[in-house]
Amino acid sequence: MQQAEKGKLLEWIKQNYEGKVVKGSRSEAGNWMGFKLERIEKGSAEISLPVRKEMTNPYGNIHGGMMSLVVDEAIGWAVISLDAEHHYTSMNLDVDFLYAIKEGDSLIAKSSVVRYGKKIVNAECSVYDKKGNLLAKGHSNLIATGMHIKGE
Repeated sequence: MQQAEKGKLLEWIKQNYEGKVVKGSRSEAGNWMGFKLERIEKGSAEISLPVRKEMTNPYGNIHGGMMSLVVDEAIGWAVISLDAEHHYTSMNLDVDFLYAIKEGDSLIAKSSVVRYGKKIVNAECSVYDKKGNLLAKGHSNLIATGMHIKGE
């Protein structure tokens, strides 16, 4: 991911990633997932992806760790959309697994920033299947690091 001019990050993300499968982002785990960034606005993001075999547990459903990755990645894009002064890193990530999804089925994750404080961002994410069943719900607190965006 190239660096965008301060105050222009959301516009740059929209031009380069929205509506496309994300490749070349700073998140190698996200790149591996191969999700599509369906929509991004200031403080919210929506991603979609099919569940691949290597994402499943022994029962053929999405693995809990993979669902956590989906939630974390979607939240990360919502936070990035804020075009903040600092990088943020997760302090916690809580995920409730509510319903299974099988290999070959597609999911959609909708994330939003609940509170954008001086040091901590609180965000949430809900994951659905194509029928609208709620698969998982998660939330995270992220803390500002000492790494400034401009200093990269």
